[in-house]
Amino acid sequence: MQARIIIAIVALVVVVGGGIWWWQTSRAPAAPTPVVIQPQAPQQPVEDGEVPSTPDVQRVVLPALDASDGYVREEVSLIAPQLAEWLKQDDLVRRFAVIVDNARTGEYPRRQLAFLTLANKFPALQSGDRMIADPDGYHRFDAFVDIVISADPQRAASLLRTLSPLLVAAFSELGVKDPDPAALMRAGIDQALATPAIEGDIELLQPKVYYLYADPKLEALPALQKQLLRMGPQNLERLKSYLSQLKGYL
Repeated sequence: MQARIIIAIVALVVVVGGGIWWWQTSRAPAAPTPVVIQPQAPQQPVEDGEVPSTPDVQRVVLPALDASDGYVREEVSLIAPQLAEWLKQDDLVRRFAVIVDNARTGEYPRRQLAFLTLANKFPALQSGDRMIADPDGYHRFDAFVDIVISADPQRAASLLRTLSPLLVAAFSELGVKDPDPAALMRAGIDQALATPAIEGDIELLQPKVYYLYADPKLEALPALQKQLLRMGPQNLERLKSYLSQLKGYL
């Protein structure tokens, strides 16, 4: 059991990409996709007899999927500059689609999040005749969660909605029929939110190289949830709180 950060949903959320996923294509780039977005200006009071003014419609023209990395990096950096290091990968929208598609079924997007792998192994302690997860090891994920939750959830959700046409194309390439990006992201978030909160020691087994959870119920959890458990109860609670907010805005 290697210590790997799972946050496909976070990546799902604010990274818009991650990992090593090289896409080969011989197709010509698709034409830019125009998206009309209503500005979210605050409502102004209207005096009796006045006709409310209609705000101008702002037209945002998205780049083609194959040429969207620069746009995504720029837009995400406005929401959370701390994510700059995570956005150095290529094919960000496609990578994010893979993360979401994995997360919604409870899978761990190992290849897409490989760049977040911690160098040190998952720490364990010997406690009598038992082996338990070292609570100090949970702090290895503190900075990761700090970065994830630094992105305003409402603005992150707004950007994801703006990117929806590109996500539809990316999900379609994965074979998802009639993809609804918001519904798929909510399904991925639900998988993360279903991760059980465990207080106290978590007993481990090491039959070979990797650690397993001694509790059969924990070991039977989806791969996504088992990875989230390794972040520790406090980080998991912080992440769940953020994802709940994000889901509400999608």
